[in-house]
Amino acid sequence: MKKVLIIGYGDIGSRIAARLPKQEFIGVSRSAPADLPNVEFIQQDWMSESKLILPSIDFSTIVLILKPTSSDIDGYQRGFLDASYQMMDFFNNKISYEKLLIVTSTRVYGLGNGRGITEAVKPLPDDQQARIILEYEEFVARESKIEPLILRPSGLYDEQAHWMKNHVDTFNGKKYPLRFAEANMFSRTNLALVIANYIRNKESAHISGPLICSEQAQKYSEVFSLVCPDHSFEDFFIGSDKIGKSFDPQKLLDSGLMR
Repeated sequence: MKKVLIIGYGDIGSRIAARLPKQEFIGVSRSAPADLPNVEFIQQDWMSESKLILPSIDFSTIVLILKPTSSDIDGYQRGFLDASYQMMDFFNNKISYEKLLIVTSTRVYGLGNGRGITEAVKPLPDDQQARIILEYEEFVARESKIEPLILRPSGLYDEQAHWMKNHVDTFNGKKYPLRFAEANMFSRTNLALVIANYIRNKESAHISGPLICSEQAQKYSEVFSLVCPDHSFEDFFIGSDKIGKSFDPQKLLDSGLMR
């Protein structure tokens, strides 16, 4: 069985590897994550070390989970574009791979994209960071030996440590103002499930292009009642009547990657 290479191996990477205990992984990241017996970890920062020495050069799947080095434009440029320029050159000249998956974000869609957004809709980014993410997607798709699967999750959250519950647990008396009335979300558990199924199933090689990973939009007050049933939403948050974008996850459901 060929190994799987995960660049940006962290929380999501650990969840993927835990779902596939018989699959061998090589995980590359700037900081060391949780140790798993089926993961060979390599600590590397692509910004300072462009050469990567791997114990294998033949992979079934490469997974890219890149992050900005900071939240400003320069951090997005370095974390997505500068890093990917080096990576794709390395992948295309040094190793072989059968499938390529990259994780980005629904941030590439702006408010101008409206509601019920599907993969057929052309992204209209609202800010420069989102434009950089879209440019990163386009660069990887253009340079890759094969057409990649591009996962665009929205509002990633952890069921065990939801950010709204964290706000309540650390509340200092200052209510959090919400920008929109609804939340677009996708759990880290389900994202790991989608990627694990893509890795595991040989038939998944035909799935490519963008794939929106999102639940149906849900009111923040409803989300709060689920994660903090013993508290009142109005005591901790300032609600909003503004309606933002929303997504249609039908293509994800039809792909079979959520089963």
